[in-house]
Amino acid sequence: MNKRNDFICIGAVHSDYILKLKQNYFKNRTNPIIQEENLGGVAYNVAKILSFLNQNTKLYSLNCNQKQKKEIKQQGIRFRALNKKINKGHYTSILDVKGKMILGLANMDDYEKLNDYNVLKKHINKKIILDLNLPAKIIEKIINKNTKKNYICVCGTSAHKIHKIENLLKKIDTIILNKQESFALTRKKTIKDSMNYLIRKNKKLNIVITNGKNAVNAYINNVNYLAYPPSTLIKNENGAGDALSAIFNYFFSYAYDELDVLNKSICGGSLQASGYKDNKEKYLQKIDKLSKLIKFKIIR
Repeated sequence: MNKRNDFICIGAVHSDYILKLKQNYFKNRTNPIIQEENLGGVAYNVAKILSFLNQNTKLYSLNCNQKQKKEIKQQGIRFRALNKKINKGHYTSILDVKGKMILGLANMDDYEKLNDYNVLKKHINKKIILDLNLPAKIIEKIINKNTKKNYICVCGTSAHKIHKIENLLKKIDTIILNKQESFALTRKKTIKDSMNYLIRKNKKLNIVITNGKNAVNAYINNVNYLAYPPSTLIKNENGAGDALSAIFNYFFSYAYDELDVLNKSICGGSLQASGYKDNKEKYLQKIDKLSKLIKFKIIR
């Protein structure tokens, strides 16, 4: 694993506002909160972890302000702006006292206005991780241009945006979704039916469908798995799916055993939700230790 893989993360980077309630809340009344502001966005969150794990990582997104560019650079990520106008998009998450999300509010109109994408017209020749915040036409062109020679992973991003790739499933290598995104994409009402629909569309597609703290369904290299996340004390659910995506692609790029890849990625998501932080060596040791505790079964 001394070889450094080349990843390009394409999609969102913007301010995230986390509003956590101090106590049980009253509807239609004022409630006290703790507020945090961080740099976020699916593509950025994935890029941050990959760079932390010493991968060659680039981030393509809308132009951002100098403070944000400085933070991106400090994470070891090479940034490339897709336009000139500063992005004013942001995301606000409201959490209950236990860190469980009550509501997520996304102001992403600036992404949908993007029409200058010359930097993405050429074949990229890297491992691509794509969120769905850019306009559907641009996402389609990125995938069509790079599908034959590139590895492409799509992160679900939102049930409201997942329709952007419904006709591109045969051109994607990996898709990582939460339960609601899988339902919106497949128009099914159960994870099992959603999984079967996606497999029928593309038998070579690697699929991961998460369901919060419940079981994770996955189809990797033609094997169907059901795995159960480790018990976690949740501090903040935000970014857990992005961490799972980053860890999945990190270990998958090194051709790990598919079950090991799945278990480690689940642990990465759990550690993110718990607020765990440490250096790279201890972080990977923690993931390795937790992954051995995961219960799973192969679905025939």
